Amino acid sequence: MVPVQVAVSFLILYLLFRSVNLDETIQILSQVNVPVLLFSVVFFILSSLAIGFGLHSALKASDAAPPFRTTQLANFGGQLLSDITPAKSGYFATPVLLNQLKAVPLEKGFMSVMSVGAINFFIKAAFSATALLYFLNRIAVDATMTNAMLVGISLLIACGVGLTVLVWTNYFAGLLLKLAKLPLVGKLIKKLCDIRAMFSKDKAGIRKSAKVIVVSVIASVVFSGISLFILAQSIGLTQPTFQDLLLMGPLTAVFMYVPVTFAGLGLQEAAYVFLLTNIGAPIEVALPFALLIRILAITTDLIGLPPLIKTSTGLFKKLDKK
Repeated sequence: MVPVQVAVSFLILYLLFRSVNLDETIQILSQVNVPVLLFSVVFFILSSLAIGFGLHSALKASDAAPPFRTTQLANFGGQLLSDITPAKSGYFATPVLLNQLKAVPLEKGFMSVMSVGAINFFIKAAFSATALLYFLNRIAVDATMTNAMLVGISLLIACGVGLTVLVWTNYFAGLLLKLAKLPLVGKLIKKLCDIRAMFSKDKAGIRKSAKVIVVSVIASVVFSGISLFILAQSIGLTQPTFQDLLLMGPLTAVFMYVPVTFAGLGLQEAAYVFLLTNIGAPIEVALPFALLIRILAITTDLIGLPPLIKTSTGLFKKLDKK
């Protein structure tokens, strides 16, 4: 699938660039207000730190929390990997990073990451559904775009339900044991049963951290909205209001979980351009704005590069084994 995902990403970006006046776009980028841009970066980082705070709360609830700094470094490392993997799946390397950095037990790390992930999916789905209704009432959204966004929102809900069932409930335990006897898929389902068994000890404790995780994820969304609004000011994009961008962030993010490209590369940018141009923004400003979001997200996640390099040998051995 990798060649297909690369091809789809670059095809979408190529089609987007065909629609703009490149000279005008380059001129807009050359006039970016750098101090304001750097102020936006601060809120990009705060958004990531908020997720790390929720992860640290879950680890504390399972009596496996390393120093707060270590949790944040592992969180940034996982986010960096998620920036270059389909459906942001690279974030599930975070427990391995925690294990390599401070010997956090893998099962506790995975349970904490999936707890944060479940709540993150539900909250992002709620924001996205609200955003879709908001933009449907404000602009003319064609059926194709609406259906694509509904698919993305459905994926978020499905992932949230799946992780919630796996981490916090005992539902379907008997069914899974029966399905584990099936040919072909039985081995995979058996591994799922083993994971559930490892999680059973810490379920009660993890539930206690749910409120902190909810607040952390909401804070992350708000910080992200603030960063987008400041970024828009830095390139002279005045059409979207703060409310527009607060809702636009989660709505366009649903495309990052569609496993067609790497972390939604191309798809998310196209969604931003579509929404921004429909509320009056020139495409020559909307496209660089969308690309800057991607660049700043990856750049701020480079905070996680040192722990990735430090643990690279053990990390890849562990991922290959597990």
